[in-house]
Amino acid sequence: MRKQQVFILLVFLMCAAACFNDNKKRVLASGNEKDLLLSDVIKEMPEASEDSAFFVDRYMNLWIRKQLMIYHAEINLSSDLLDYEKQIKEYRSSLLIYAYQQELINQNFDTTITSQAVIDYYNQYKEEFKLLKNIFKGRYIVVDKSAPKLKSLSKWYKSEKDASIEELSDYCKQFAKEYYLADSNWQYFSTINEKLPELITEEEYFLAHTKGVWLEDEQYRYYIYIKDFQIKGSISPLALEREKIRNVLLNKNKIQYLKQLEDELYRNGLALKKIKIY
Repeated sequence: MRKQQVFILLVFLMCAAACFNDNKKRVLASGNEKDLLLSDVIKEMPEASEDSAFFVDRYMNLWIRKQLMIYHAEINLSSDLLDYEKQIKEYRSSLLIYAYQQELINQNFDTTITSQAVIDYYNQYKEEFKLLKNIFKGRYIVVDKSAPKLKSLSKWYKSEKDASIEELSDYCKQFAKEYYLADSNWQYFSTINEKLPELITEEEYFLAHTKGVWLEDEQYRYYIYIKDFQIKGSISPLALEREKIRNVLLNKNKIQYLKQLEDELYRNGLALKKIKIY
C-alpha cells in the first residue's frame, strides 16, 4: 500500500512540474513578430511584489506599446534603419568595453600619485596655472553687534600671538554667527566678498591696502584679516592646484594603463591565434 502511495505522489509531482514549465512558456502577448512569455515577465518581477497580477498586466501593457512604437519606427525610418542599427551596435560595444575597463581599473589600477610627481608637474607647467580670481590667506568673523567683548575681539582677530589666537577661537565658538580662522589656507576672496554688507568692487586695491578691518550693517559686524594675498593673473600657488594636478596625473596614468592592457591583449590574441591578419 505504501509503495502505491509513493508512486502516486511521484506521478503528481512530475505532472505539476510539467504544468509549471508549460505555464512559464505561456505566451502573454505578441507584437512586431515577437512573443512575450510569462517566464520573461517573472524574471522582471520584484521579489517583494504585493500584487503580481497587477505587475504582469502593467508589464504586458508597456511591452505591447513598446513593440508598436518599434514597429512603426522601423517602417517610417526604413531608409535610415541600417545606420541606427550600426549606431546601436557601436554603442553596445562601447558600453561593454567601458564596463570592462572600469572593472580592471577598480581591481588592478594603482591610484597612488606621489607628492614629488605633483611638484614636478607643477614646476614644469607653472605658467599654465594662472589665477582667474584673487585669493587670500586670512580670517573672517561675523558676530552680532550686541555680542560681548567686541573691544577684545577687535584686537584678537588680527593678532599673531598664540594666546590671542586661542582666545579668538574660544570666542568664535561661543558668539560668532559665522567664522573662518584657517589662515594658513588659500581661499578665493570672492567667497568672503559676497557675504559682506557692501560688495568690495576694487578687490585688488582692498587686498593690497588692508591688513585688518571690520564692517557692519544693522545687525552684524564683519571682521576681515588679510595675512597674505595674490591677485588674479599671477601664478596660482601649488597648495591651491594640488588636487587638480593629482587628477590630471591620475587620468594620464589611467590612459597609459589601458593602452598597455590593449597592447597586451593584442599580443596574446596573436600568440593564441585568436586573431588572424591576412
